[in-house]
Amino acid sequence: MKKFIYTLAVGITMVCSLAGCGNSDGTDKKSTTTTEETTIESTENIQTEEVNVDVQNVADTILEKGDFKDNLATLDKNVALTRLYGLDEAIVETSAFYTNSNATAEEIAVIKVKDSSDVETVKAAYEARIEDQKEACKDYLPDEMSKLEDAVIYTNGNYVILCVSNDSSKIESILEEIF
Repeated sequence: MKKFIYTLAVGITMVCSLAGCGNSDGTDKKSTTTTEETTIESTENIQTEEVNVDVQNVADTILEKGDFKDNLATLDKNVALTRLYGLDEAIVETSAFYTNSNATAEEIAVIKVKDSSDVETVKAAYEARIEDQKEACKDYLPDEMSKLEDAVIYTNGNYVILCVSNDSSKIESILEEIF
């Protein structure tokens, strides 16, 4: 049994090591019939790439590596989808959310939709959330307005991510690294 586990661990390590090997010129030489568009709204970058990532890991990585003043806490999927973003759960394949303590406007929302036609719906919900937050914060938390102005809305395939933080360029770098 120990031999099997050791062999499995070595195999996984080798596969992970090989996954890091590739072109250093940034071009993808694989032939694929489908492509998916990635955009970072604030910088208008467009890349072509297919990905499959765990949304909770994406949210956790953003939380860990991002620049946040507040101690963000996980938020229930149902509460986030319906109350914060006004989204129908039926369009969501999986999601992860972190919210602020009401002392800041900081938040993280990572949603993978079931159908790519729903990406724009989620983006619109995120944009509406940012506008609602701007209205709520303008008198109550005016120092948070710059974060809301620089909020990152990132899409890649069926993934739609919202992040309000102290440093949007850092968040963009983290997302580029992940995707």
